[in-house]
Amino acid sequence: MPNVSKKTRTRSWANLSIAMGCIGIVFVSGGLCSVSDAQNSTRKLRVKPNAVSIKVGTAVHWVDSLDEAKAKSKESGKPIFWYVSTLPSTFMDRKTEIDRYMLGGPFSWPPIIDLLNKYFVPVRAIPDRNGSGFGLKPYQFVEPGFLMIGSDGKLLSKVDHVSTFHYQWLTKLLVDQLKLLKVDVESIEQPEFFAEFSGNQDEWVDPYGDGFEESVSNLLLSGMIAFRRGDHELAKKRWTLAAGLDPTSPLAWKASLEAQGIGPFYRGFETFREIPDEALAAGTKSIGSAAPESIYSNTELLTRSVKFLLGMQRSDGAFVDSDYDFGGTDSLPNVYVAVTALCGMALQKANSQLPEMEKEISAAIEKAIDFVSDNKNINPADRDEILWAHSFRLRLLARAMKTVPNARLKAELAEATSDLENIQLKTGNWYHEYNNPFVTATALCALYEAKMAGSKIDESKITRGLASLMQDRAENGSYPYYSARRPQVFSAAKQKQMLLASAGRMPICELALVRWEKKGQKELVAAVKNSLDNHKHLAVAYKYDNHTSNMAYGGFFFWYDMRGRSEAIRAISDETIQMEFRRMQQTLVRKLPEIDGCFIDSHELGRCYGTAMALLSMD
Repeated sequence: MPNVSKKTRTRSWANLSIAMGCIGIVFVSGGLCSVSDAQNSTRKLRVKPNAVSIKVGTAVHWVDSLDEAKAKSKESGKPIFWYVSTLPSTFMDRKTEIDRYMLGGPFSWPPIIDLLNKYFVPVRAIPDRNGSGFGLKPYQFVEPGFLMIGSDGKLLSKVDHVSTFHYQWLTKLLVDQLKLLKVDVESIEQPEFFAEFSGNQDEWVDPYGDGFEESVSNLLLSGMIAFRRGDHELAKKRWTLAAGLDPTSPLAWKASLEAQGIGPFYRGFETFREIPDEALAAGTKSIGSAAPESIYSNTELLTRSVKFLLGMQRSDGAFVDSDYDFGGTDSLPNVYVAVTALCGMALQKANSQLPEMEKEISAAIEKAIDFVSDNKNINPADRDEILWAHSFRLRLLARAMKTVPNARLKAELAEATSDLENIQLKTGNWYHEYNNPFVTATALCALYEAKMAGSKIDESKITRGLASLMQDRAENGSYPYYSARRPQVFSAAKQKQMLLASAGRMPICELALVRWEKKGQKELVAAVKNSLDNHKHLAVAYKYDNHTSNMAYGGFFFWYDMRGRSEAIRAISDETIQMEFRRMQQTLVRKLPEIDGCFIDSHELGRCYGTAMALLSMD
């Protein structure tokens, strides 16, 4: 824990910006921007690539239109590689950022660049509104992705839902396709950089030192190792040096992107960890970058996920890969606190299961607790994401209190409890960008856990919160997306539709009522059953960075709903029913790891969030 007393800590945005850098350095029209101290802001101030970073991906000889690519393909006999960064008429958010990750990831590696330029007609274009004859429609094709098309215009393969980049994976997909076409592919030699960095992360040796050759690849590698060891500032310095060495090098352009904090490695989407040969079949034996089913055991998933989280934690304990700024840039500090708390909770759960990593995990948990407990890391003016910061840090502290209780932790828990109570509205709701029942339920569950850990609770807050939640509840146990100021009357038809639309949020809402004894086991079981029965509506949104239908599901709700369902299942007292629901839930979870054994649900929330939530959803 920090030695500074909480009473001496400040909550000003100025201190917050200095402490966290908000989202790194925010460049808008070439200058630094700040957010007003005085009020909540919804402005989104995003980092723009500089003159070097903007070059990522340009070493590939992209054709600008599919028609042009078809003509060149027919003439040359080469197949088309069509990179699709987005679709028309899609609500998908983060199109620019996702495109940048692809350009700065797989399309920046020399062997892949050489493969595309030599053996394919590479095209980077947006399809027409009819899907260009290949079924590229919103929600059916989730960007980013790519197609390989023969010189006869026929589809050879299609891969979408791509959210984890590994150079071996894409290389194999390209080479395998060429072999099917009986193209004699020359031996693919990876640069020395790849060989050094693709091994066991625990055995990496930083090349920076005596006799260090100051090359682009060496500096890029050195920065990556520094990053994985938690020293993000040193990593940025090494990458900045790399970016200035060779203005013609795709790896230098990539290094510049990573130095700005907006590259795929910095954001956790690009991995160089060793993966099983079976994982390289992703995209052909699975959807997108998901691992083919059952190649990882639960223990392997746990170990790989924990190592990923440990390698993404900053030296001050924070996890800052997320760029979820729907509530504006001023909300990001609270997103970081929330994600850090969730990662801490996931590591708490993993600690007893991985005794060989106990020392490393315990240190990471302690750093996470320090970060979320320090009020300078929270923006109190934000009204969009602060609920998550207060709720999840409260749960992290409550669980720590049960494990290693001490006076300092008790004081932190008490203040975190008060902080969450104090943002309740007069109506009894808690809010996340808007008032809704599932955030009220989240707050009530967090306060219940705090109470179980010994924290004193303001019962009047609980009474008002429960009244608000009950006011939103329909007779069949379903919940609307928004909370209303007055009791609502739902028709039978409306309630039937609400069962489908609220299947994701019902378990956490009913769990809150069960925890505080307003409803019983019957209602909890019904909520979980409905959630499992209608999982397909939630699954449509997986990896989609926005809402997908009038049911209001979004990719960024996927693991939130999955974790809530798992928590509700654990609270079911009937062991037979609980075990059957556990089996069904674990079957779903086991289908979701990425090629490296980690997890995601949306690009903007990031892979740390997705991995932490998945671990909290697993048995």
